[in-house]
Amino acid sequence: MQTEQDVPSIPLFIHGHGCVSSAGIGAELLYRICVENAIVPTVTLERQLGDKTISYLHRPVDAVALRAAIPKHPRLRRASDVTKYAVTAAHEAIGPERLEKLRARELSIGIILAFLNGCVNYSNRFFSEVLSDPTLASPLIFPETVFNAPASHIAASLECDGPVYTLIGDSATWFSAFTIAQEWIADGHVDGCLILCAEEIDWLTLEGLNLYSRELIATEGAAAVYVEANPSDIAVTRFNGPFNYTDTAGRREAISNIFSEIPAGVLVDGLTNVRRIDSDEASVTESWKGKRISPAAILGEGMGIRCGLQTIAAIEALRDGTDSATIIASGGNQHAFSATLTRNPS
Repeated sequence: MQTEQDVPSIPLFIHGHGCVSSAGIGAELLYRICVENAIVPTVTLERQLGDKTISYLHRPVDAVALRAAIPKHPRLRRASDVTKYAVTAAHEAIGPERLEKLRARELSIGIILAFLNGCVNYSNRFFSEVLSDPTLASPLIFPETVFNAPASHIAASLECDGPVYTLIGDSATWFSAFTIAQEWIADGHVDGCLILCAEEIDWLTLEGLNLYSRELIATEGAAAVYVEANPSDIAVTRFNGPFNYTDTAGRREAISNIFSEIPAGVLVDGLTNVRRIDSDEASVTESWKGKRISPAAILGEGMGIRCGLQTIAAIEALRDGTDSATIIASGGNQHAFSATLTRNPS
């Protein structure tokens, strides 16, 4: 399926956004780190394999800052880190006024969460307990291993009774969530949609990234945007994609397609600073002469949150005075998307 929408069938406007990242808690921190090309510290994670110690570099979320920012709710006591990131970003995007309306049943929203890896920490822990002694494997851990657990916790913390979906795919799946949000709003199922992505770091995911390149430095966190059809200061004016691919040649063509006819403004790309991985996107976008922001090159490879963090940077660029920002999502290995956000002139 290959589509291009210059004007979405149902116009989408961004009414709120939130972020948890290695830059800190909050969307503005992420943007400032990216535009200033600041250095985000790396941390070493080690695991023992027999007599061998294996080390991985990554950029984690500050646990102290997260603890101060996360909303209080009984269900979050046993929740995994990925859930805590997502819930914190969700509450920032919804904001206190909409939260009160939700709880008073004056607002109906849907929740769509995009994942690549999901709840890997608890999955790894539960699997290890089963291998060690199945009779002692904790039944309290198992519910936290399923893909839909974080979305369920988000809905409970917001007291949301609308539809809740979890999508599994590569980083560009983030934009597939927007198309589902359009359908829900157009069909009158909800007043608006909370779209999220989240990832947590585990040795298993770090080892998986190393299969692509040992130069990749992983990061974790969550991004959230709240969208409605009602006008706001920021509009989603163009989707370009998805362009599916199954091989290298197809990926180059897909990236060329999503880069076509991009308006002037800011380009928020997916470059990682790893030449072999960046080669296709760097080649296609080398003609760009305008301002460019590269969140993955600063924060690290976020896997399923890469496009979410790009979108947060684009929104903050618009709030900083830019008229137009385009996100390039070349995906991991499935499909490519681009989206253009603009400041709403009305």
